[in-house]
Amino acid sequence: MKPLLFLIIFTLSTQAIALYDFAAINIIPDGEQISFCLEYDSQKIDLSQLYFADNLYIAAVLQQTDIFFLEPTPMGDIRLTQWLSGNDVPIFSEYFNDNPKPICLGPFPKTALQDIEVYAGIGDSLDDLIQRNSLIKFFETYPEQPKQEKNWTVMVYMVGSDLEAKSSRRKGLPRWASKDIVEMLQGTTNNSHVVITTGGSTRNGWTSVKRSLIENGQQYVLQDLGEKNMAAPQTLSDFVTWSKTNFPAQHYALILWGHGAGTQGYGLDSSPAGKGQIMSLNQLDQAYQTIRQQIEKPLDLVVYDACLMGTIEVAEITARLANAMAASAELEPTHGIDYAYLLSNLDASKPDNGLDFASIIKSGYIQHTKDQGTFDTSQITYSLFDLTKLASFSEKFEQFAIEFKDLLKQKTFLNYETLSRGIIRAPGYPLIEAARLRSLRSVSNNQAIRIDLYNILQTVGPDFAEFRQIATELLKMLDQIIVDYETNDKVQKIYPQAGRLSIDINITNTAHLEVLPKAYRELNEALVYYDERRQADGFTPTGILNCFRGFTCGFQQWLKLQADDILSIEAYFGQKTDNILDIYRIDKSFYQYQELSEDLNLPVNGYKACQYQLCVDEEHCENITLTEQDNQLVADVQLNDSPALLSFCQTAENVWTICGVVAQVEGIWGRDDILSPGDSIIPHTLHLKTNEFEERQGQALIVDNFMPVTLKLHCEPEKAAIWVAYYSLNQKRQFERLCDDGDCICKEGETEPGCQEVGFKAGVILKR
Repeated sequence: MKPLLFLIIFTLSTQAIALYDFAAINIIPDGEQISFCLEYDSQKIDLSQLYFADNLYIAAVLQQTDIFFLEPTPMGDIRLTQWLSGNDVPIFSEYFNDNPKPICLGPFPKTALQDIEVYAGIGDSLDDLIQRNSLIKFFETYPEQPKQEKNWTVMVYMVGSDLEAKSSRRKGLPRWASKDIVEMLQGTTNNSHVVITTGGSTRNGWTSVKRSLIENGQQYVLQDLGEKNMAAPQTLSDFVTWSKTNFPAQHYALILWGHGAGTQGYGLDSSPAGKGQIMSLNQLDQAYQTIRQQIEKPLDLVVYDACLMGTIEVAEITARLANAMAASAELEPTHGIDYAYLLSNLDASKPDNGLDFASIIKSGYIQHTKDQGTFDTSQITYSLFDLTKLASFSEKFEQFAIEFKDLLKQKTFLNYETLSRGIIRAPGYPLIEAARLRSLRSVSNNQAIRIDLYNILQTVGPDFAEFRQIATELLKMLDQIIVDYETNDKVQKIYPQAGRLSIDINITNTAHLEVLPKAYRELNEALVYYDERRQADGFTPTGILNCFRGFTCGFQQWLKLQADDILSIEAYFGQKTDNILDIYRIDKSFYQYQELSEDLNLPVNGYKACQYQLCVDEEHCENITLTEQDNQLVADVQLNDSPALLSFCQTAENVWTICGVVAQVEGIWGRDDILSPGDSIIPHTLHLKTNEFEERQGQALIVDNFMPVTLKLHCEPEKAAIWVAYYSLNQKRQFERLCDDGDCICKEGETEPGCQEVGFKAGVILKR
């Protein structure tokens, strides 16, 4: 019997990963006893016809000889049925449309479980389990602790949030925290301890905080601390000190897994104890300082497997705990870093410092995005930071901020446009966010305005003669701090040096400044002076509508503007109905300030003035307004009652299909995700009437299968309309109609000068 069981058990396949997607396995240690609760918690679904998730089976191996399958009885007890070759096996939990409640086993004395192994699998029958090698072991003999010293102890703090939630919209798709735990099991290392804390979600087994050891391809749940808030600083600091006490090593790395928001904080605990709280940057600093007081030397490394944590502010507080840091300035895809790659390469690479350890993480992460198909569709960035060199930067940055503030305070200093132009040219994070032209006074969900620090020093610093030298020195220091960074072509197209490190320049949500060096408060005060100057500026640029190159023609479709007055221009494409312009496509990057050596002609493509519809299938479509960003179109929608952005990429067949989903949870940007069956999408459309915008919601569209969600175009040239909005240096917007009577598109053989010379009928001329 035993050899045959080994034939149906294999080490962590894709089917094994699927078990954690469909079934919650809750192991609950309590003193000298242990209990098990198992719950089938996802809807039945056929994943590309790979398998049907029908029945949950539980098997126990006693004394390494006898095999029993577990079966609940009508009385609520558990029956053990010994398995004999050729016999079918009892079902532990059968799928129901209304998912069954958890079935719990125990508590059992730990001593009684020393020679017992427990397995679980999902399938149609025993033959199905054997064919797909789907039974995996989730419990065996309890390990002893404390452990002997090893080379590294890797501590992973996993706040499951909506990425692991029972109510997750990802029905039948990966629970990303469990998926990463499976990666850890696949990549178990012999020369390192791997300990994890899990919790912070609504899924069974994740509502309480658990501490586990990953060893020999198994997850050993060592402690269940009950319902605790993982956004509380003490929960994090206690985990690190407990790990160091029980799992000693020569080197230590702390990985923070979950949602990230830079200066807004980390974590987002959605469990009953957390109630949607995030660990603020101030609280994260508190946890770090507590840890540092309890350990004799800094940690080697802190890794943020979370979005938007590659900020200078996060680096400042992390430097109080660790010598190195790894993080992304951008959103991460849902899969995050590759733990199997990391752990399997620790033994081979044998890093002896945090930066070498971080280099393994970065290499695995970048390759993981390529393997998962997210490298080309997401804004991938990743950087490694030598925090031992940060103090000298902070000192020099304080000098820069003080002098900068003094300059902006001077009433005689009126040319604040230099700063405006620098800010608009610096990439912001997340890049997918449509609202690039924002006031520094952030409101509602936009509580942070993150722009690339490296980039702003390159653009603003040299433009001020007073700071040319100090900006150059700061850039050289950043080159020493940022020892290794990675960015893909999508980011480099915006600016070659983008994606290294961001800085928050908002001037209203500033609680995080309390825990940062003086430099950041000085800079914030300087930005307040800048914003006051901007708001006091009542200048309104004016343009003249004329014909291209001064020719006499029947239409006035080219807008002439003075380039020095213009910060940016947006183009609006749509269809006109009566006196209302239905806007279907917005090019926000149509023009951003640049130094001109000659006049610049900016034609607008009338062929974009079409109706766009979002379609979940051929019959169900709704109108939608899209924003053009580089080679993507981005749409602002409601996704399952939460704000979200959908990005569309063009296939080889020139079909626009969804290639990314980024939702907000409690005002925090989530990871770059994918759509799932059952998702509800409510698209928005913009309408322009007498220079005023009106936003309208469409009907909900339900994603009900794995067919791609696409865009459908309907073009009526006689209704084509184009408007532009141009911004002065004070960011006050002016509108101008270029065409709305079907005269936007060049026809074959058109003799109008614009069509002859630049191929388009309408556009903007910037005079230098």
